[in-house]
Amino acid sequence: MKKSNLFILLIVAIVAITIFNFLTIGESSADYKARLETERKDKNGFMLSSSSPLLEEDKLNFKGLNYYPIDESYKVTARIELTEKKQPIFIESTTGEQLKYIPFAKATFKLKEREHTVMLYQDWEERNANKLSLMFADETSAIETYGGGRYVDVMYRNTNSVVIDFNTAYNPYCHFNPEYSCPIPPRENMLNVAIEAGEKIYKND
Repeated sequence: MKKSNLFILLIVAIVAITIFNFLTIGESSADYKARLETERKDKNGFMLSSSSPLLEEDKLNFKGLNYYPIDESYKVTARIELTEKKQPIFIESTTGEQLKYIPFAKATFKLKEREHTVMLYQDWEERNANKLSLMFADETSAIETYGGGRYVDVMYRNTNSVVIDFNTAYNPYCHFNPEYSCPIPPRENMLNVAIEAGEKIYKND
């Protein structure tokens, strides 16, 4: 690829990130809820597409994913402590496969008047260096939410804090189709609090 094309792509990426930050950081409560509702509607459409993890027989009766009501108290700002040596580790998956991740940073936040600390990971194969993953389980797991845990995508902005929005918590593909291999949340990310936000159980096994 020519240097001029690389430069153009870099500029486009910077502009896109700037626009996203502007739209999300300063958005009102109404706009925030409208954005999430749109994202949920779009995901329902995706679940019926050819790229969906749903089994074909499940698509026939699909009426939409199940969610908790949007609650802004579950959108928290966490202070982070970067790991000194970002050495890759292997996390066991639902199929027994070992998946490669980098422990990126510890994130500490307050929720329901208690402080919690989790580890944010970077997928070894993730191309976006700022995209992190919070794989977690909580007191709703295997009751109202998937027993194998849920995920939240977290964006690192080169600052000492990140936003963790549990309203965007989603089920891994293995909840819909056992053929998928999904990382199991590590013990340090087992939260002793009920995260009543984000995706709920789609179907009982």
